[in-house]
Formats: sequence, C-alpha cells, structure tokens
Amino acid sequence: MNTPINSPAHTTPADASTHEEAKQILAEQAEDALMAKLRISQSYADAIVGVKKPLLTVAVRKPNKNEFFRVHPSHFLDCCLIEDKTERENFFVLPEVVPIVSSFVEGVRLHFCVTRQDVVFLWPVKLPREDRRGDAWRKSAADCASLAQDRWVRITADMNLGAYQPYVAMADLGDPKWPEESWSKVFQLATRDRMIESEQHPLIRRLLGQE
Repeated sequence: MNTPINSPAHTTPADASTHEEAKQILAEQAEDALMAKLRISQSYADAIVGVKKPLLTVAVRKPNKNEFFRVHPSHFLDCCLIEDKTERENFFVLPEVVPIVSSFVEGVRLHFCVTRQDVVFLWPVKLPREDRRGDAWRKSAADCASLAQDRWVRITADMNLGAYQPYVAMADLGDPKWPEESWSKVFQLATRDRMIESEQHPLIRRLLGQE
C-alpha cells in the first residue's frame, strides 16, 4: 500500500495580501518606535522659544551688497575714525589725538543698523570734505542711510556711476527688530578694543613709523 505524499500548501492571493499587510504593520510599528525615541516634549519646545540671544559683538563696517538693512532714525554719532587697511579694522580716535595723525583720520557719521537676519552693526558714513574729494560717494552713502530709515534697502558700489546705488525691497519685510540693548550699550560693544586714546597706541606708532 502506497503512502500518500503531502504536497506543499498552495498560497492563495488572499494569503499573499495578508502577508504584505503584516510586513507593512511591522514596518510602521518600527517607525513609530523610532519616532517615540526622538520625540521631544512640548515643555522642551517652549523652553527653546524662551531662549534669549545676548548681543556680544557689534561690527563697524559698510553694509554688505547682498543684505537688506535698516538705519535707526535717531541713534547716530559724528566722530573720527582711522581705518587700519592692513588689519581691515576701524578704530575710534579721541579729538585730542586727531591732530597727531590728521592725514589718516576720517570724520564719519556712525549709523546704528540692523539687517533682516537681526545682525546689528554700525555703519561709518564719511562726512563731506572741504576739498570735495570723493563727494559723490559720500553724498550717495548719506542718501542711502537716510532712505534706509524708512525702508529695507541694500546698496552696491556702482563704479560706472561713481556712487552707491540703493535697491529698495519690493515686498513688505515688516518692521526692523532692534536689540533690547540700549544705544549706549551697542556703542560700548562697538568701541571695545577699538579706542585710540593717546599717541602711544600701537596703530598710531606704526603709522608714524615709530615701530
């Protein structure tokens, strides 16, 4: 008597569908487990929102050609600067030191500025000279600063025009976000390590050939 041989079970389309659904459920459960590991609580998100970024550094520079910025309408200062072209740094000079290095000193109006990215900087716009040298550059810079008091502006140096060319933002970019720090505090940060108070300052000695 022959013993019957059991043949493999035949897989129906319904069984295949059930198998695929089971695999999908396992994948989704694994994904949910990973998300559960990474998910942060709402209290953490609230804490991040409440973080305050203190203002620690304020640059003294021209606006970059690709950044839109605003100028504060009432915070500015007329003062004297020396540009250290070697180090590409600006130094503030006390009036009593100016006569010693007058040929290196520029009178500027220092404007309080902020960019769309909330970066604070001071823009030294050169004041007009008696000999009117570079007058178009100086006047156009002053005009751009005035325009930026009410509008978001970016500027470029147009060599063909021989002046700064302003571009006004077409969209409504909202109001500028000025820092909580006072104008006095902003100015202190800008002048830190950049004050020339005597002729013994290393930059003065270098300009006069004393070292």
